[in-house]
Amino acid sequence: MRAAVLEDGVFRVREHPDPVPGPGQALVESAACGICGSDLSAVAHTEDFLRASRDSGTTSFLFDPDRPLVMGHEFSGRVLSYGPGATGPEPGTGVVGLPWAVDPGGVVRTVGYSNAFPGGFGERIVVQARALLPVPPSLDLALAALTEPLAVGFGNIARSAAGKDTPAVVVGCGPVGLGAVAALLERGAGPVVASDPSALRRAAALRLGAHAVVDPAERDPVRVCAELAGARPRPTVVVNCVGVPGMLNQLLHAVPRGTEILQIGGVMTEDVIRPVVGMYKDVTIRMCLTYPPEEFGATLARLADGRIDPASLVTGEAGFGGLDAAFASLRRPEEHIKVLIRPGQDGTGVIAR
Repeated sequence: MRAAVLEDGVFRVREHPDPVPGPGQALVESAACGICGSDLSAVAHTEDFLRASRDSGTTSFLFDPDRPLVMGHEFSGRVLSYGPGATGPEPGTGVVGLPWAVDPGGVVRTVGYSNAFPGGFGERIVVQARALLPVPPSLDLALAALTEPLAVGFGNIARSAAGKDTPAVVVGCGPVGLGAVAALLERGAGPVVASDPSALRRAAALRLGAHAVVDPAERDPVRVCAELAGARPRPTVVVNCVGVPGMLNQLLHAVPRGTEILQIGGVMTEDVIRPVVGMYKDVTIRMCLTYPPEEFGATLARLADGRIDPASLVTGEAGFGGLDAAFASLRRPEEHIKVLIRPGQDGTGVIAR
């Protein structure tokens, strides 16, 4: 199959061995695949990314950087076939899926972060068959690829204390942060303040219904939220979706007593916080990675019935040959929110949508 293969930190478009579905697995033809912030980190800070997996004892993100790697875990596509004993949507059905597969040794691997399980930056993907969900006909198949990143936002808010009239701040308005904004609003939280240096991303948060948006270079989003919430400080939910060292400590100092901080942004290096500041204010810090599996299906339903317009979040598309350009553009967040990789698209650049 054709794939954009990561070798020595560079994507090269070439032939790559076709994945073969094993017992309980499905073979899917990729229709579209998003670039995740963790993909940017895995390429730019490979050793830190792998060390974090080793230090945490998490095998699902471990790969050999000296062997070819086909990334991409935010995929949508069509079922081609099944491995022994596997059943699921009929071949030809449009699907999205939780990006995991079990290797022959019984170890769970993340598709796109495993040398043995290529991701959506290739033409074909193998995943566990029971991880697949059919895409409703009301939803464009390529846009269904936004299910996974938005589910991270929705799923982690579902685990939080956010409820009706809970003041909330979202720091970082990429797709995960925007999913958190939408999830907070769905739960009746408010005021919801979204913070991002990018005017493009702040505008997206407003379209989703955020009560206020802030450029953090100009105003403190926690203070803005407190002003909107009223004179009496109230426990707040703060969702940190940026992987910037020092941000967690900054928030720890800024938030009111009783606040819950959700740390979703992955800081790949060591960081420093002053725990006693949070202790004195009874702050809860929740480290977040994935989401309850049911939130994946619930998020797909939100996209299919129009509660969220995924097209408004996709700002660019590229083919395999445009992956290097797409990665570079996403490191400049004033240019893009989400770039989808389309296997059939030609060229080496990013086409704005």
